[in-house]
Amino acid sequence: MARLDPPPAPPRIGLSLRAVVGEYLRHGRLLSTAAFGLDPQRDLDAALAQGWERSTDQASATEQLERDLRLRHRGGWRPLTLKPFYLRGRYLGASLDLWRGLPLAQALPWLRGLRPAPTLEWFHFVGADQGAVLVDGRTGLHFLRRGRRFALTAVDASLAAAADDPDLPGGFDNGRWLRSLMTPCDDPAHWRALAAQDADPRAALQAIREIAPYLPRR
Repeated sequence: MARLDPPPAPPRIGLSLRAVVGEYLRHGRLLSTAAFGLDPQRDLDAALAQGWERSTDQASATEQLERDLRLRHRGGWRPLTLKPFYLRGRYLGASLDLWRGLPLAQALPWLRGLRPAPTLEWFHFVGADQGAVLVDGRTGLHFLRRGRRFALTAVDASLAAAADDPDLPGGFDNGRWLRSLMTPCDDPAHWRALAAQDADPRAALQAIREIAPYLPRR
């Protein structure tokens, strides 16, 4: 049986992961679209012709494309998937999915470099193993627990759309979506209570210590 060639590695983009995530944190959106071969002025069909792929096979008024790539991080390259979002063929914004995740403890210090200091809202999903932090009401940093550490797995942001469009009235409010999907959890004591209920409470508590310095002081 002939051996299958391994799939080609995603292309390298000459930007750092920190710089790209920083665009979401400071501006609530991706600014360096040209570096990714993405032209916000061109429609969905033009993006497809340039090599972008649909995230699902089902076409609708709202569609998301995707492309795998790599960004620089700490002397190496981090693979991720960029997912631009379109409404009726018009580009609205893009989100990032990190393949293996990034230690959340590496990304959280980036928040301290923002001026003015950002407003943070913390959420958990069911328990102490999954959550998100909403930055300035618009950018979501999603994380999962892997053993004793949290990993940043995705970055998304609010999207502006025409207020009278029936498919996305008023746009996509990331804060409203997170508040409906997850449970607010800004209280360190609440996080510790979740850890105590976890199947591995010691590991959960160790992961929570990573986010503790960024939770509101009680």
